Amino acid sequence: MFRPWLVFFCLAMIACKDKKPQDSEKGFSFENFTSHFKKLSLPYQLSDTGLLRNMDTVSIRVTNFATLISDSIKTRLFGKGGKTRYMPIGYFTSPDHLNFYLVKAQSGNRKAVILLAFINDQYGGLIPFLVPDMDPTTSQVSMIDRSFSIQRNVFQKKPGNLTGEGKEVYDFDSQEKKFSLILTNPLNNRVVATNPIDTFSRRHKFSGDYVKDRKNLISIRDGRNPNQLLMYIRLDKNNGGCTGEMKGDLLLTSSTTAIYRQGGDPCVLSLRFTPSSLVIREDEGCGSHRGLDCLFEGSFTRKKESKIRKVAKKK
Repeated sequence: MFRPWLVFFCLAMIACKDKKPQDSEKGFSFENFTSHFKKLSLPYQLSDTGLLRNMDTVSIRVTNFATLISDSIKTRLFGKGGKTRYMPIGYFTSPDHLNFYLVKAQSGNRKAVILLAFINDQYGGLIPFLVPDMDPTTSQVSMIDRSFSIQRNVFQKKPGNLTGEGKEVYDFDSQEKKFSLILTNPLNNRVVATNPIDTFSRRHKFSGDYVKDRKNLISIRDGRNPNQLLMYIRLDKNNGGCTGEMKGDLLLTSSTTAIYRQGGDPCVLSLRFTPSSLVIREDEGCGSHRGLDCLFEGSFTRKKESKIRKVAKKK
């Protein structure tokens, strides 16, 4: 017996299955935007030659997406004028509800990659991730590691079969909703670095700065709960011959000890605190965070806190 209602039901189910998320009445739809991307795993890296070989042509068709890319960014990447197309590469998610999207941008024959951050489904900011230049002596590689630090590396061929290397490292601050430059190592190897957690709360008895010299620092700040601390390490040994840095959460394991261990990161660090110092030991390989010829190990002296900061804390 022919049942028209059954045919109608099947057609309706097929239509619902194939239906893609639509833009909201207000314009930009995070759900529709995400549907264009495939999920990627960390660590992830992309070279300028890899970008040039990328022939993807499927554009992101999401209402008001282009307005997230400011005119100043487009001018910086491609110059004034010209139409820019945006194509999805992939996205990453972090345990603390951050979502990072890699977007290929193209204007004429010029290509670049932009990294956008969302806090849950709210837009947080962007940064140029890979911007190939016209210099035939240089090559570029950008990467994101398991701690969601962003590195932009440039290599330059020099006379005598020598190679120069420069690096910029960025971190995303979800409270400030922006990417911050935390380390600059230009091609001339002159290192300029800032402490990305310097302004964070330091009420815990172990919170403070521990130093060997002005180039080697371990900074400890308050965590999200009493059993956690936030750590930032900057390493520079052998006159710039071996550098490294990392940022992450510590778990207190006793009244004087803490450990760094994060899912997906093979690095394991043990820390022991005294009232005036900190001793750090690398228990398992942290090579993704540092050079090959140096370790995150040694004793660091606690830096005395300035009187101005102490007065401000009491207030």
